Amino acid sequence: MTNRLLRIVAFSWLAFVVALLPTRLAAAAEIRVLCSNGIKPVVEELIPEFERGANHKVNITYGVSATLARQIEAGEPFDVAILTASLIDEAVDRHRIQRGSRTVLARSAMALGIRSGARKPGIQTIEALRKALLNATTIAYAREGASAPFVADAPARGWR
Repeated sequence: MTNRLLRIVAFSWLAFVVALLPTRLAAAAEIRVLCSNGIKPVVEELIPEFERGANHKVNITYGVSATLARQIEAGEPFDVAILTASLIDEAVDRHRIQRGSRTVLARSAMALGIRSGARKPGIQTIEALRKALLNATTIAYAREGASAPFVADAPARGWR
């Protein structure tokens, strides 16, 4: 999905959510959003435009989806949550998010970033990716991020 298309979808989605808010919230000066870091760049670009058009102030808390889900479970007040689909589903099952309100905003496959100036490894095959990861001097990932299960299961797959 292109950045422009994602912006259009996100803006439309946020406007739709605000339109569905109960009247007392729709008239509120502030909308509280809990937002996964994965979509932060798009949201940061989108929010000023939304605030101008909707006459609402948006207060956003960014973080790892798992941390935000724990905040929701603990009773953190929010109007909109942008998390991974599985965490939204869990919050719906626990009656923390209204059933039927889940909307797919974006889908993202696993991503790999290389330090600026470093040689880009070949990762066209699983074996090439395996070698690139095994040869890396450092690997950074969010312990509770969407990639965590993949990284945590790597030794079980023989990636040692």
